[in-house]
Amino acid sequence: MEQPFDLAASAVIPTPRGRAVLCVWAALPGVVAAPFLFWQGFWLGCGFCAVWAVLVFAVWVRACSLVATLGSRTLTLYLGVAFPVERVIPRHSITSALIFRTPLLRLAGACVLLIFTPGMWAVLPGVPLEAADAISAALLAGENVS
Repeated sequence: MEQPFDLAASAVIPTPRGRAVLCVWAALPGVVAAPFLFWQGFWLGCGFCAVWAVLVFAVWVRACSLVATLGSRTLTLYLGVAFPVERVIPRHSITSALIFRTPLLRLAGACVLLIFTPGMWAVLPGVPLEAADAISAALLAGENVS
């Protein structure tokens, strides 16, 4: 029997496979664009590939730093490495949540959770599906976690 995800006892972080899918998504435009830049010049293509590799690394680091915790009255997001940010979202202000999955994310056992509030939206990429289901159900049902 499968155990339910315990919201009160854990923080939600992207899975390693979910982070890998995010890096593939970030790398794909560079892979498509690189041949055109190599066509313009070898060193231009090499420079572009180096800059794009740094961008993909930054996406990976950012995904590694993401942590979401659900309290009795707030959803708290911690993110950032050089400049850590703590974003506290009151649960009563959350209007909707959307779970987004692609075939790659299905294979990875992860999803992208979008949380909407008036005036902002938050993206939780690469989180486990069970955690996203539990968080979205708790947020939209108005349950207290304690």
